[in-house]
Amino acid sequence: MKVSGLRHFKLGESVPARDHAVCVSLPTVEDLIGYEEKHPHTLEKIKAGYPRFVQHNLLGKLERCLRENKDDGSSKTFFFGRCIDAEFALKSIGIDKASIQEVEGVTRLQIPQDLQTEAEWIRKFLQNTGTGISSRWAEDILYRMGWITTRENVSEISHAKDRIRSVIAEAHGPEISSEDVLLASSGANAFYNLFKEAWEDGEKRNKSIWIRLGWLYLDTIEVMERVTRRGGKVLTLDSMTQFENLERFFSEMGSDIAGVVTEFPTNPLLQSCDLEKVRSLCNQNDSLLIIDPTMASPKNAKVSQYADVVVNSLTKYANWEGDVMMGSLVFPKKSHLGRPLTDKVAENLNVCHSRDLWRTAAQIPFYSNFIDRTNQSLIEVAEFLQNHPKIRKVYWAYQDSYAHNYRKIAGDSAPGCTLSFEIDGDFKSFYDRLEMLKSPSFGTEFSICCPYVYLAHYGLTQTMEGLKLLADAGINPNLCRLSVGLEDADAIKEALNSALNKI
Repeated sequence: MKVSGLRHFKLGESVPARDHAVCVSLPTVEDLIGYEEKHPHTLEKIKAGYPRFVQHNLLGKLERCLRENKDDGSSKTFFFGRCIDAEFALKSIGIDKASIQEVEGVTRLQIPQDLQTEAEWIRKFLQNTGTGISSRWAEDILYRMGWITTRENVSEISHAKDRIRSVIAEAHGPEISSEDVLLASSGANAFYNLFKEAWEDGEKRNKSIWIRLGWLYLDTIEVMERVTRRGGKVLTLDSMTQFENLERFFSEMGSDIAGVVTEFPTNPLLQSCDLEKVRSLCNQNDSLLIIDPTMASPKNAKVSQYADVVVNSLTKYANWEGDVMMGSLVFPKKSHLGRPLTDKVAENLNVCHSRDLWRTAAQIPFYSNFIDRTNQSLIEVAEFLQNHPKIRKVYWAYQDSYAHNYRKIAGDSAPGCTLSFEIDGDFKSFYDRLEMLKSPSFGTEFSICCPYVYLAHYGLTQTMEGLKLLADAGINPNLCRLSVGLEDADAIKEALNSALNKI
């Protein structure tokens, strides 16, 4: 272990202490609110952040360098990996006054500074779709252009992509080979391009209804809504407690259902559906089944035997040092609906920059061992929290209501590194006192406590309608999601216990 998450981290501190770190510290509730509400005194201390949500300082530097050399700075700049994605973003919001240029192998989109609403829309598009460029990509341009004199020292690894695909294929199970795996610049980009092609395929088959099974990750929800605005409908089952409605949907509308999207288990409540039942319903109605096992990892939750396509964020577990964004798609050979999408999806994915591939290839040999170690730690921490008097509820892969479904796929003792919990007491007091990294992401060597709703759905906490939506899904606004790292399990428990005993 190189970095521990068990100490106090100041506001805006990047973890690990590297230019390309994925995590940034938000140590108090006041900091969370300041970050979400864009308070200047908070934002001035945050120089980095989860890359799709916060513009990296190296992208900002690239923008400033181009301004000094190319224009007068009257425009807002966004960087895309592919021109076609920038054009689609503009077309979606109908901006006439815009400029698209190819600069050093990336696409530079500029709009007038006074178009604040449109700029926010494009920022959100980049967040949801992962169509931007990575910090290493920006760093590489700055270095080649002579605007910086040093860059991260990354060892070149031959056949890096092949090495990554081989390990990921093995994790999914014996029926998956390297040729079934595609890599993307992020999990969000992988899902966006997959769902866009799946939606178009559904339209060709006269199927316009999609089902979102469970409360899924923020960008998955928003991509489904974004894509189906062009035609179609998303039916939502926000909690697995509503699972019986799935059979009713298929009974009433089966011929119109293009597919089902679910996570196994879900983020953040770690609920697992009956995949055998879902697969059977999809087979009977010729509907595509997309499954994302990122929360527990595909090594633990081997869902490729049920899925038409498996989506996975490699930012978690595979990049366990916490400094690369990447995603994958797996297309099982047996799937007559998923497999035909492979070539078209591959054409449209945001490519992974070579230096990101090298960093991932350096970490991927430890992927399996990392998962095995965090599996054991999480079991110990889950048992500790379930028995703690200050904990109201614990959500994890083996929670009573869904353990049977999860165990059928993953067996025993393979929960992954994450759980979520509700405290019985003052949330602010607990959160502010917890001596642990508090940040988005999971699946890193350092433990992380994520105030999930504050960071993923803060807007919902500000209205009665939003709070009702969360309540209907069984999500407490003060829910904490814990990712255990490689620290000793007793040390993780002690950090939690110390903060809990002070509320």
